Amino acid sequence: MKHILILKTGELPRRVIESLGPYERAFLNLLGDERFMVVDARNEELPEPDWAGVIVTGSPASTYDGDAWIARSEDFLRRAADRSIPLYGVCFGNQLLAQTFGGRVEKCRHGWELGTVTLTLTREGRADPLFSDVPESFTAQQSHGDVVADLPPGAVPLAQNDHWAYQAFKLGDRIWGTQFHPEFTPEIISNLIHVLASTLPPESFPRWQPCIDPLREWLLSTVCDTPVARRCLENFVRIVEEGG
Repeated sequence: MKHILILKTGELPRRVIESLGPYERAFLNLLGDERFMVVDARNEELPEPDWAGVIVTGSPASTYDGDAWIARSEDFLRRAADRSIPLYGVCFGNQLLAQTFGGRVEKCRHGWELGTVTLTLTREGRADPLFSDVPESFTAQQSHGDVVADLPPGAVPLAQNDHWAYQAFKLGDRIWGTQFHPEFTPEIISNLIHVLASTLPPESFPRWQPCIDPLREWLLSTVCDTPVARRCLENFVRIVEEGG
């Protein structure tokens, strides 16, 4: 039985991993360990792309940083796509897939999106197997300052909100990306908020009104559980098991 690869592209802050463990545990706690292998794209040799499927994680890096490991990862993903291996990217992974196949990533002009947000599926999203059993409007965890500014040629948007139009996309019938984090629990996003609210400049959050609440409390007030968003990971595994 072929494994599903978790291509790790970064680590979470110390406050998060002290309670969670390494970042990949967020995926494995939800999906189980049996079918998965983890490779750190930043410092491990990328194996031949002979996998049942590939999940690309989030990262504090930006896809346009120009690091050598990012270029190696793009080459790996192109070779995996050539073999029709299902690919699913989360946050940075979403952006990396978009960039790899001809899209463009940039800093979001609306600032950071951090906390629990509401998303809406597009017509294509409502019909897509990645969003099977997901209602048209649902909540998800977000932590990002970059966005996919231009989709790859031929890609279609699957989800959107008032912060950004491309919150998920699909390219062909084997490549998906979601800007949101289906693997994040309320504890993970709350710990991230504690870290990022004290390190990011306040202007990163132009919608925040200081006269109402302190930034950290304002962000924490959004947090709730997002079990529906987690179905995207479960649905991807099912797609892989059913042969794409």
